[in-house]
Amino acid sequence: NEYRRLGLPNEENLIGNGIHFCVSCDGAFYKDKVVAVIGGGNTAIVTSEALSQLCKKVYLVQNLEFLTAEKVLIDRINKRSNVEIIYNSVVKKLNGEDELESIIISNGKEEKELKIDGMFISIGLVPQNDFLKDLINLSENKFIISDNDCHTNIEGIFVAGDCRDKKVRQITTATNDGT
Repeated sequence: NEYRRLGLPNEENLIGNGIHFCVSCDGAFYKDKVVAVIGGGNTAIVTSEALSQLCKKVYLVQNLEFLTAEKVLIDRINKRSNVEIIYNSVVKKLNGEDELESIIISNGKEEKELKIDGMFISIGLVPQNDFLKDLINLSENKFIISDNDCHTNIEGIFVAGDCRDKKVRQITTATNDGT
């Protein structure tokens, strides 16, 4: 799987230069700084909570009017005084040529600039299954379609792990598939 991107101009150039995906890898670079986390699911909330312990300020930008994470995670992030949750908003523009300086977010009515030192994108993963598209059935989101016993549409070809079209993608479910 590959990290899902926002699809904005200059995004690829800014990866590693202000745009990140892994808080345990890159969060320490932002001690006492201002960051944004994009997303509203479990990963975005865990990322925001970890950054809130390091950073001066964390903006959590969610495109929906609610967070999709588990309630226990939402309850924890709501207790963080340095986390500001911005609902119904998407990133429209990345400012900075060689290093991220700010982002423009929009709620559909108005745009707002957030001056930040870094941004962590937590909007999911894209499966890397294109090489199989002419062999076995893939879902609209490019996950491999299988039954509960991991059979694909081709007899003798099985699938296991996060590349499979299923509700939960965790190491325990991937291990179960393999077993």
